Amino acid sequence: MTNFPTAFKVVNERNCPFYGVDDWFVLTNQTLKVPDGMPSCLILVREFTNILFSITPGTALENPAGKNGVYTCGGCTGIIKFRIDAIPEEMEEPAVNSQKNNESESMEGFSGKQQKKGVVVSGSLEEISPSELLQFFHMHQKTGKLFLDLIEGTARVAFREGAIIGARYGEKEDKDAIFSVLGESRGNFSFVSGIPEALMEVDGIGDFMMILLEGLKRLDESRAENK
Repeated sequence: MTNFPTAFKVVNERNCPFYGVDDWFVLTNQTLKVPDGMPSCLILVREFTNILFSITPGTALENPAGKNGVYTCGGCTGIIKFRIDAIPEEMEEPAVNSQKNNESESMEGFSGKQQKKGVVVSGSLEEISPSELLQFFHMHQKTGKLFLDLIEGTARVAFREGAIIGARYGEKEDKDAIFSVLGESRGNFSFVSGIPEALMEVDGIGDFMMILLEGLKRLDESRAENK
């Protein structure tokens, strides 16, 4: 099994708005710790999500690492390169025990603002795809509602601790709604934390990764048929 937490050290940086050389990130199987006082850039979280999903039982980290095991994040105005390193002694305890604080920070790092009723995050699907967006809220075990303003109307996805408990897009519901949302590439989204108490006991619509993989498979098949 892969050992958690796993630490990454920034070894190169050019025009990154948040991080610099010698900064550290610590990845667990549930959350990402960034340098104290820094936001969790959603683009960076996307890269670490890819890393997390590349881990399989009995293996070490596989690609997307590049030459010499160096990973790259370059989805905005700058670029950073980082690689696995030994966790500094002073970071070991916070990396394991500060999940609650870091989850809150990660939601504020992308066009977010703190409101009395919870954290609201918004953005454009031109910056992050629906599949990456869903993975983000699943990976960070979020509870709340994701609203997507799409060409054919508004889609709604409800999460409870990272599990999808309901979805609607037009006339489609649950898995069928998720499959349709995955095919969208234009629109805006917003996430509002919290769900009604009555939804806290509702069963999920299925295993998250199975739903995601089935949806992406259908999307690939549809695109192949339309070529």
